[in-house]
Amino acid sequence: MKTKLSFIKFHLLLIGILLLNSCDLEETNVNPNSPTDVPPSVMLPFCQERIAVLSCGTTQVMSGIFMQYYLGVDNHPVQVQQYILNEALYVDWNWNDYYDGPMINLKIMIDQAEKEKSYYYAGIGKVLLANCLGNVSSLWGDVPYKESLQGSVTLHPAFDPQKDAYEAIQQLLDDGLTDLKTEYVGKKPASDDVIFGGNTTKWIEVAYALKARYYIHLTKRTSELGYNPAQKALEAAANAMKSSSGDLEYHFGFSASEYNPFYSYTLLNYILPNPSFTNLMLQLNDPRKSFFYKKKFGESTLNGLYFTSSNSPVHMMTYHELKFIEAEARLRLNDKDPAAQTALQQGVKASIKKITGTATTDADIITYLNANAMLTGNFDNDLKTIITQKYIAMFTSIESWTDYRRTGIPELVPNAGGNHNQNPGGAIPRRFAYPQTERLYNQNFPATLPTLQDRFWWDK
Repeated sequence: MKTKLSFIKFHLLLIGILLLNSCDLEETNVNPNSPTDVPPSVMLPFCQERIAVLSCGTTQVMSGIFMQYYLGVDNHPVQVQQYILNEALYVDWNWNDYYDGPMINLKIMIDQAEKEKSYYYAGIGKVLLANCLGNVSSLWGDVPYKESLQGSVTLHPAFDPQKDAYEAIQQLLDDGLTDLKTEYVGKKPASDDVIFGGNTTKWIEVAYALKARYYIHLTKRTSELGYNPAQKALEAAANAMKSSSGDLEYHFGFSASEYNPFYSYTLLNYILPNPSFTNLMLQLNDPRKSFFYKKKFGESTLNGLYFTSSNSPVHMMTYHELKFIEAEARLRLNDKDPAAQTALQQGVKASIKKITGTATTDADIITYLNANAMLTGNFDNDLKTIITQKYIAMFTSIESWTDYRRTGIPELVPNAGGNHNQNPGGAIPRRFAYPQTERLYNQNFPATLPTLQDRFWWDK
């Protein structure tokens, strides 16, 4: 009996060896749950959702506290209220969420799309990657780009000078425009593009709008660029969206488990409306005020409103932002240009209409414009009018912090308790702290650790 069982085992083993030899070992060692080539159509909606989450999450909460949209009253926002940025927590997480999330995945998507000649996917990917790079550079200054997004190939990417990062942003947008204008037969985005449904015309307009945004960031460096960034911004704006229907925005709520992350901050009352901002809106009798904050049980709250419901949209690039950029660019080029006021008023009207809908009549909008959006021919006063109105319209956007660092508008009194080693002098921070993981593990980390008051390239 024992001999018979041994004979059976021997033959089963022999059969197994023969079967193994007949297989392609490379195929058997492929993990089906870790595909090497993910179709761009699968990666695109994931990247769009991730960018939206990052655009309305912690980074805009921190910059919003700096810009006195919000008071940080609980949890992590309490530290931010005193200009303390923990390099091991939210700063670190957001940096990594950008690089390990949409940025590396967009790079993979672009490479895959170019390999299969799916130009529209490549073009959309480059536009979105430019937006991500613009965000991280305007928050942190010098950041890795040229040597980054390569996985384990480059574990210690060099930090590119911010000037180089901004040149890379414009190149990405130019390359994206080339792709989006290419006629081809092949895979094209449709419902997998959850923002525009594959409408390449709208992506082209967004690309031009982003070009205008990242040119206007450079107004402090006009004398050394070899071009006038205001002129470049104006030229780009001429090719961008013509109404709010072309806004780059993401709508949360595709499923019960997907909600706008800003909602949780306001639901838990980690942040409250800042009296500096609410007083400004009351002073101007701004019709958007009840859509940004409200009184609930006698207490001010941000929750449950236009930007702060579970399914609220996040604005990533809008027509009204574009019109404020145009107004500023025209003012800088010719402070007597009447089209500057036209663009300003178009921006204000578009914002009010978008936020309040039919709750604000056209007559009320005209009254508001006549009181608060009229230019006088005095450059300083007119720049203040434009940036103040943009500040209100860009509620929940990191762009207001960029405008403040460029222009000093609005005039804000720094928060109490902000004078410490990380933020010497206690003024409103000029930059985010670099994350701890980069400082400890990237051998190419800058030799000198900047404080929150150290200004980077376009802010000097």
